[in-house]
Amino acid sequence: MNFIVLSDSHGSLANWKKAETYFGQADMVLHAGDILYHGARNRLPDGYDTKGLVDLINKADYNLLAVKGNVDALVDDWVLPYPLPELSVVEDNGLRIVIYHGFQHDNEAERFDFARRFGAKILIYGHTHIPVIKEDDGVILLNPGSIALPKQTPGVPTLASIKNGEISILNLDNGKVIESYKYF
Repeated sequence: MNFIVLSDSHGSLANWKKAETYFGQADMVLHAGDILYHGARNRLPDGYDTKGLVDLINKADYNLLAVKGNVDALVDDWVLPYPLPELSVVEDNGLRIVIYHGFQHDNEAERFDFARRFGAKILIYGHTHIPVIKEDDGVILLNPGSIALPKQTPGVPTLASIKNGEISILNLDNGKVIESYKYF
């Protein structure tokens, strides 16, 4: 399967629409949380429109698997297509992917340990708004960054692709590969 991975959309309808242009490349879209609300510590992202984003997601014809982020609320479960779980596991031909938001752990060592407890090859997380691909002893951490409120320098909105044994971090605006890693 091919996956498009995103996180921390924080209610940006405008950037979600940009991200949708990549969804056709995927069998499934994986979202690592913080879908609708911008959070008290963040500015409003460009194109902030939670009602419009809810409507778009509910009419979508792509396969979306999303988990709960630290600013996703109970009311989000009422308006989105399904209640958001704390974590999810996807299996694809022996490839185990675990998805969670990531606020539960403070550092990479804790995240690698968490992934290993699930037998994950790839642990997808968000929360930091900084894209990461890092491998340790056969386990890969993947943070796609944020499509709405990037915090790396330069602050480029990003998402990721998992396809044909390769993970790529993509610039949301122009599709250019920022970083890639072959795992097969």
